[in-house]
Amino acid sequence: MNPHGEDSSKIALVEDEPSHALLMSYNLEIKGKQVILFEKSEDFLDTVKDQTFDLIIINVNLFNSDGLQLCQQIKNKGILTPILFVTTSPSLQDCCNGTKLEYIVKPFSIKEFIQKVDHLLLERFMAIGDIG
Repeated sequence: MNPHGEDSSKIALVEDEPSHALLMSYNLEIKGKQVILFEKSEDFLDTVKDQTFDLIIINVNLFNSDGLQLCQQIKNKGILTPILFVTTSPSLQDCCNGTKLEYIVKPFSIKEFIQKVDHLLLERFMAIGDIG
């Protein structure tokens, strides 16, 4: 939240399924969040060098790549941004050393999705406040 009480969270959404991307981004945007959509992990990796995000949402089963490998690439770059995985598998294991793994299983309710996102953002902002 900014000083005016408005949500100014910047979220990267790495999702290659158009209908899922639309559903997630629309519901985040109506809650005041800025969503940057990436259909390919390569495009996200190129952008993350120059931009910071408050949260990264990754589809584990991307068409041309593996979301878990993308997580490891993110961590190898020293990026500590929280990651929320979207998956069809109810048993997801932590591949990202030192990362608290958060995920939501498809199909999910929008309410549950927004609650997870808000919880991760709150944790991030509280951690930043503790550091600063």
